[in-house]
Amino acid sequence: MSNDNDLREKTLESNRYVHSFLVGINEYQKSPHFRPENQQKVRGILLRLTSGLSNKKQMIDFGCGTGFIIALSHDLFDEVVGVDITREMMAQVDLSPGNIKLVEALAEKTPFAENQFDFATAYSFMDHLFDYREFLQEAYRVLKPGGVLYTDLNPNREFIHSMLQASAVLEPEQRSVILRREIEGALDNGSNYEQQFGLDATALAQAEPGKTLAKGFQAQEVLDYAKLLGFRTVEVEYEWYVDQGFWVNQQPEGYAQIIDQYLQSMLPVSAHFYKYLRFILTK
Repeated sequence: MSNDNDLREKTLESNRYVHSFLVGINEYQKSPHFRPENQQKVRGILLRLTSGLSNKKQMIDFGCGTGFIIALSHDLFDEVVGVDITREMMAQVDLSPGNIKLVEALAEKTPFAENQFDFATAYSFMDHLFDYREFLQEAYRVLKPGGVLYTDLNPNREFIHSMLQASAVLEPEQRSVILRREIEGALDNGSNYEQQFGLDATALAQAEPGKTLAKGFQAQEVLDYAKLLGFRTVEVEYEWYVDQGFWVNQQPEGYAQIIDQYLQSMLPVSAHFYKYLRFILTK
C-alpha cells in the first residue's frame, strides 16, 4: 500500500512539474487539440451531448488545465467549474465570461456534494491519473441522475499494443516514415520533449501512467467498470486514426472522412488503427 501511495504522489508531483513547465515556455497552448478544426469538432460534440439535458445549471471540467473545454462550453451552462492541481495552468483560464469558477483539488476527491452537476468533462486527462477508476467513482458521485460524463483523447491500448508489436518485429530501417513517427509518439514521446525543450522525459512518463504503465485504456474494461459503478448507459467512440493529420491537412477535403467512415464500418476489427477513445457515460 505504501508503494502505491508513493507512486500516486510521484504521479501528482510529475504532473505539476510537466504542465507548469510547458505553460512556462508557452508550449502547452500549441498542442494539436488547440487547432481551430479540432476546437470546432469538440464544440460540436459538446452541443450534441448537452442538447438532451433537462437541466444546464452546472458543469464540471475535471483536469481543466488552461481552459480548453471551458472556453468551448461556458455559454452552455449557468456555471462552469474547472478543477485542476496545477496553479500555473489554471492562471491561464479566461474568466472574463463571469460564470466560471476554478477549484484546486484532486479529480478523485473534490469538495462538491453528491448529485450536484448536470454535465462533466475530462479531456486529455484520464491517462494522467494513477487510477482512473477512482476518478470515475468521483465523477459518478457528483453527477446528477441523468447527468453525462464526456471524457476524450484517452490513449487506446489496442493501438499502443500494435505499435509495441511493430517495434518488436521490425528493425528501425524496416519501418516506414509513418510507422517510425507513430511508434515514437506512442512509446517514446518523452525523448522528443526532452530533446526539444529540456523537459525531463522520466517525469513526463511518470505524469502519464495511463499511457506509459497501463499502455492506454482497454475500451470494454472501462465500459464494464462504468456499468459496475451504476452508469445507466455507457458508450465508446474511436477517434483519430493513424496518419489522419496528413489526410486532414494535406489532401482534398473529404478524403479523411471517407477513410474514417470505412474504418468505423470495420469496428471492432479496425480498433487498433485508432489512437484515442472517447467515453460517454450517463448516470
